[in-house]
Amino acid sequence: MPLILTEEHTKRLVIGLQYDANESLHNMFKWRGTIFSFVIAKPAAWVLIIIHVIFWSSWHYHSCLDASGEAIEGCVTTREFLKRNFYPPSLRDLAPLIGAFTFGMVFYLQSSYQIYRDFYFNGHQIAGGVKNMSMLVRSVFREPEPRWSVCRHLVTSQHLVYHEVNKRRAEWHGSKHGDEDHPGGWSVFAERMMGIHLLTAHESDVLRTWNGNRHMLLYSWSLEQLRDELEKGGTASSGCPPSLRSATDEAHFVTQFTTQLLNLRDNTARLHQMLLVPIPFPYYHLVETMVFFVLLLMSYSFINLNGAISSAFSSHISIFVFPITVLVTNGIIEMANMMQDPLGDDIVDFNHEAYTNDLLDLTLAQCLLSAHKSAHAATYPPLPHGMKPDEDLSAAPRHEQPPPSGPGGGGVNGAP
Repeated sequence: MPLILTEEHTKRLVIGLQYDANESLHNMFKWRGTIFSFVIAKPAAWVLIIIHVIFWSSWHYHSCLDASGEAIEGCVTTREFLKRNFYPPSLRDLAPLIGAFTFGMVFYLQSSYQIYRDFYFNGHQIAGGVKNMSMLVRSVFREPEPRWSVCRHLVTSQHLVYHEVNKRRAEWHGSKHGDEDHPGGWSVFAERMMGIHLLTAHESDVLRTWNGNRHMLLYSWSLEQLRDELEKGGTASSGCPPSLRSATDEAHFVTQFTTQLLNLRDNTARLHQMLLVPIPFPYYHLVETMVFFVLLLMSYSFINLNGAISSAFSSHISIFVFPITVLVTNGIIEMANMMQDPLGDDIVDFNHEAYTNDLLDLTLAQCLLSAHKSAHAATYPPLPHGMKPDEDLSAAPRHEQPPPSGPGGGGVNGAP
């Protein structure tokens, strides 16, 4: 059965275009999200199709007859002229060129998909690093205030990285402040962060005038706040919060936190640089140019296809086959181009707000919500009534298990 995703589901997905690969027939007749839905507006595809239509119509319908049906003296039909001087090459003649452009196109698509995948998982690594640190902080500090004081700058950094890359992308495409696709300047971002209690007005002013890397300043604030909270929570005897047993335990905790923080800085920088290192322009230009000119040659070569197939429909077969060839080929190239730039409003672009909203919700839960474990000393679930820890567990009551049903017995599908 095809997937049924509500708008609420889609908002929480980084890649909203989900599908069930087993529903091949249903997916085959979909329009939204297919290559045809976005290549249909590509000018190069229509130029090639129009050129082939001109070749095809001239080949078949230029007859050298006047209005009365009499042959025009000295006139040579287009078909005879081309046969005599520029005989259309067969697809076999173009095999070396077609092979080269197919290899280049497939390699280009694979490289673009690698960028797409790396960006996706790098975004999850950024969010995962902050989640790891919020988990560490919750395990040490019992009150919500110190937890949130340490973690809020890290969440701000994640919001900032997507604001920066979207702002740079919009400006490089000619957008200005106030345009629909421009995320706004620092004042817009800072106001949004203060609205969700991630920054104070003073911190916003400091970051506004900061000449260095704002992410590194946010990380420094988080680490400084962590050390301050550890000093506040210290006891006279051990010098560390009650949840930490010794100074060694505290040092180990700070080391873990710092390691996660440095990994977060690496992943944030990697996401920035990933969008600045596209597939080299010479290779992109070679693929685009080669695809266009090979298809241009094929638009002429396909005239030969009409005469090579002996059937009543043979004289018109290329008028159907060539447009499909053009749309599929250009669709693959257009798909690769979109995957190189996974931000924006293309059908395959990432919903980066799913990253930020998910991290904010989970960090708020880790820092502010109470979820105490059982106050009992035992760390295992209660034993069955009447049992003692040192008794033979084989005597414990169990639910009756159904007999094995799959080949080989055991669990589901015969698994042990």
